[in-house]
Amino acid sequence: MKKIAPFLAFALAALVALASCTNQVDAGASGSDVVGMGCALPDSTGIASCNSSAVYNSDGKKELDVTTFFLQGWEDIPFLRLADIAQIIGLINECDSDENYLPRGQEGLYAYKYDPAKAGGFADDTLYFDAKSQTIYSDDFTRIITPDSFTNNGIGSVFVSKNDSASKKCPKVTFSDDTASVKTAEYVKGKERTTINLASYGLKMFVFDSRKFIDDGLENDLFIPFQVIADTFLRYSICSYNGTDYYVWLNPEDNGVATRKAYESGRDSRSTRSQLKAEFNYRNLCLLFDRNYCLKEQRTAFGKDNIAPLINDSIFVNGLGFDLLSTDTATYDAALAKFLMSYIDDGHTDYIEPSMYQSAAAVRQFKLAAQKATGPRNKKLDLVNADLLKRRTAAGGKKGVFYVEEGGQKKMAVIVFDGFEEGDPGSGPWTDLDQLASINTYQFFEQAFIDIAKYSTVKNVVIDLSCNFGGAIQQCMAALCYLEDPTVFYLAEKNHLDNSIAKFYCSIQDDAGRTSLKKSYNFYVLTSESSFSCGNFFPSICKYQLNIPVVGQRSGGGGGVVKQTQTSDGALFQTSASAEMCALDANGNYICIDDGVPVDLEIPYEKFYSGDSIYKDLYETIKADPRYTGNF
Repeated sequence: MKKIAPFLAFALAALVALASCTNQVDAGASGSDVVGMGCALPDSTGIASCNSSAVYNSDGKKELDVTTFFLQGWEDIPFLRLADIAQIIGLINECDSDENYLPRGQEGLYAYKYDPAKAGGFADDTLYFDAKSQTIYSDDFTRIITPDSFTNNGIGSVFVSKNDSASKKCPKVTFSDDTASVKTAEYVKGKERTTINLASYGLKMFVFDSRKFIDDGLENDLFIPFQVIADTFLRYSICSYNGTDYYVWLNPEDNGVATRKAYESGRDSRSTRSQLKAEFNYRNLCLLFDRNYCLKEQRTAFGKDNIAPLINDSIFVNGLGFDLLSTDTATYDAALAKFLMSYIDDGHTDYIEPSMYQSAAAVRQFKLAAQKATGPRNKKLDLVNADLLKRRTAAGGKKGVFYVEEGGQKKMAVIVFDGFEEGDPGSGPWTDLDQLASINTYQFFEQAFIDIAKYSTVKNVVIDLSCNFGGAIQQCMAALCYLEDPTVFYLAEKNHLDNSIAKFYCSIQDDAGRTSLKKSYNFYVLTSESSFSCGNFFPSICKYQLNIPVVGQRSGGGGGVVKQTQTSDGALFQTSASAEMCALDANGNYICIDDGVPVDLEIPYEKFYSGDSIYKDLYETIKADPRYTGNF
């Protein structure tokens, strides 16, 4: 772990050199130092102008009309009134928000509140905005920012949405209902109040009379920088601004009309940006990672310093601060790519688009630069995956079902697939399991077990995740219904916004009313150092809940739920959000799975796919272990 202390002397020297732009900013209750170069963001004396803006959904349909405000001294940084912010939060969280905004409580205190009579509402779901202390706080922050389809049941959230109707794509999934078949969600570790101290970052919200600009009957409106809301509140979605309008739930990698409107139309190529924009963007980036990045205290397993207590310290220690604060746009965009891919480098982090200052033609250039900057964790995942795919192909393997024979009889089946896919499988019938494995995991499992059931001599089944990089968690869970009866499943989620750990019990039910196949087969899960994300979560449930052996090499990890976000000047990226997938031991203690799931039986890579027939050495190695010999 790198030590933080030497940064202090370095930072003081830098601030002395930049004394002309240094101003004291109240650090607020946290006592944190001002981030960046010490240049205070300005106060404002009022509203300079406003524009009418639309809010579009992922299909390009207009959902709302809002007003974008620009304040004196804040250039073209967009601000939204709390009343309009309430509408956007309500839209993303699937609730009617018309009456959720409470204009003012006590002096200087504003609130956003769910109506408990409406879907998803609870009596104490209130966000408080204190303009005097520059803090935002709530006792139920995560529940308020959780969409209703991500079932919260009075606790908070779960990172998998409900699937209300069974289909060939995926069975019905129910979380923590009050039905007889599913337990109620429960806290393993209770929540704490969430407080976001904008003052500690020098970020500000303002109270102004907006009646001159918009007639809504309010004497004083609360104005908050849009990007503060987008990076802090919108936990599961991306809400972007292209200089004119807002877009929610938009997939940045989709080439549809909505994406072009959101990003290409907003590009404004220039070589420099103002110091104000540089400072604001940097501070907001720090706020994003301090509040939302769930892995910031767990990085020593990958040879990185922890990001604690503030990411600002880590950025400067690693020599990235000045470039991220640069007014030269090419320098800044290159630094952002390096910061994300080389330093954050958590496997899920990906640099999608450079800032709006770059032309559409330059997007590919910066994406290629980001790929070249890939750090050691991503490189290891990729190298191990490439090596294993090469080994598997040389042994005659691909996706599908393979059998190992002994004495002329099929004794072990191996189910091989490289990602949890959720595409539409169509009507079938399916005979090409290799193709089906690339379309829909649940249907692939169904057809695989139909094939395996033809051979009564098969009693052992290996689920090969050695080249599995993850995918759709809904499909990950659907596949688990073959391994255990549905009422025993739970998902463990650590929420780094309120420091809670919760269990969300779930029921997975398919059209046929399927029950566990565990009584018919002895299951094993084969993992490698490239078994990542859902390829890591699946074996964690098998090991810690279902008592299914994990064999091979420790999995590659991946515990953070992915959040896509946009910097205040338009750069797009994804990284780990505030929600973290985790496991629990028999006593309910938290187990981090981001650095992988340990194996019960270690097997070297050269024995994964080898022998007289593919998987023969794997078969012999498992069979030779005294714990499993009786299974054969």
